[in-house]
Amino acid sequence: MHQGERRSQIRTSLAALALLSAGCLVAACDSHSSGATSPSPPPTSTSVPTQLPSETLTFGVVGSADEVDQYREMASLYAPLNRQVTVRIQSWPDDAAMMAAFRQGTRVPDVLLASRRDLSWLTDHRQVQPVDGLLDDRGFDFGDEYPRSSLTALSSDSRLQCLPYGIAPSVIFYNKALVKLGQVSNDPPVPGEGWSLEQFAAAARWAVRHHPGIAGVHIDANLAGVAPFIYSGGGDLFDDDTAPTTLTFSDEGNQKTLARTVRLLGQPGMSLTPAQLAQRPALDWFRQGKLALLEGSRGIVPELRTQLGFDFDVMPMPNLGTPATVGGLTGLCVSQHARDVGTAADFLVYASTPDALGMVASGGYLQPANQTVALSDAFQQPGRLPNHAAVFTFSVKSMVYPPLLQQWDQLDQAVDPLIEQLLRGLPREVRRTTRHIDRASYRVLGPKLGPSLSPSPSDATQAGG
Repeated sequence: MHQGERRSQIRTSLAALALLSAGCLVAACDSHSSGATSPSPPPTSTSVPTQLPSETLTFGVVGSADEVDQYREMASLYAPLNRQVTVRIQSWPDDAAMMAAFRQGTRVPDVLLASRRDLSWLTDHRQVQPVDGLLDDRGFDFGDEYPRSSLTALSSDSRLQCLPYGIAPSVIFYNKALVKLGQVSNDPPVPGEGWSLEQFAAAARWAVRHHPGIAGVHIDANLAGVAPFIYSGGGDLFDDDTAPTTLTFSDEGNQKTLARTVRLLGQPGMSLTPAQLAQRPALDWFRQGKLALLEGSRGIVPELRTQLGFDFDVMPMPNLGTPATVGGLTGLCVSQHARDVGTAADFLVYASTPDALGMVASGGYLQPANQTVALSDAFQQPGRLPNHAAVFTFSVKSMVYPPLLQQWDQLDQAVDPLIEQLLRGLPREVRRTTRHIDRASYRVLGPKLGPSLSPSPSDATQAGG
């Protein structure tokens, strides 16, 4: 549906609701009349609801200018019947910038879109309040529209802290001019369906062999990049899902998974070099036809669509035994210090309606956590690239959520250089490098022994090295 038509439909629905409410009020007044012979009722005061004072609601979002415009359009149509509410958008380019502002004392907006990655900080610093009671008071029906895992992922202390809004599982994008899945010999993968790690690697090798000078595949050399491979291989990232003290890369099963991955993807010419990545991001190499396969999520689709003549599609993450992926999860949260909690909760419910969600999703950036909207044309966008957009939706079932942490930034800084060393190394080096990764993670996550003490190498090894 065209955005103009969608906005018109929402306005029409709201107008009809207002007329219906007014009609019910009139009918209620007339229901006591019993005919011409009955005396007229005494004059009464009007039964039209009292109009509450006008109000301004702040709504915090992150994203590019085009993404923010989608939220602004949606928010501009918020029109409760008994109050004039002006929604003022506060925006940041990314989650890191938003959280930096909050840490420096910026007031949290009345309603905000927050990444699950930042949920621990927001709850521990009492910046948001649980939304389950607010939703119950408004008769919000979850039905089967929200994956249970997404609700659990945004919960803590047995309370739903934020309502799932956007979800972004990692998938594999491929350049259809460079990768011909049907021509990959020996068990070729089927477009849109799952594939094994071996089929994935074979597609990358085929592209490199038939198009000299390109790179086969790019997997981000960080925790999020390698996590799908570990989970799919039957392993886990952490020693505990509630209170982790270390990563578990050096577990025997994880070592086998990582050695298998490095062996297949670490062959000459398969990956972009550090020099190439220093020159420009992997996404740019992909857009320019110099990279065959790229790990990514729905948020990059609008940018890929702007590349003239660029034909691309998506596949699930490779399967090493069990379908698995990771990705971002964004929740709609209500500030602990909202100016009017009732209005904030009302807006949260409105922003989660299919029409409001569909308007935002039609911009191509947001993958709705609401599965009804995610399966609708507003998100699937038939006739537009990628051809198999359902891969995004069905990959949600395979998402694995790591523990809630406050130390994500410190953990990334500690282990990402080592993960890059792992992916660019040799299979025989996996055992030693994974031990280094676990020890580095223990220094961030492990028990603090005091200002002058640190865990010994043997302690770190026992904890997961």
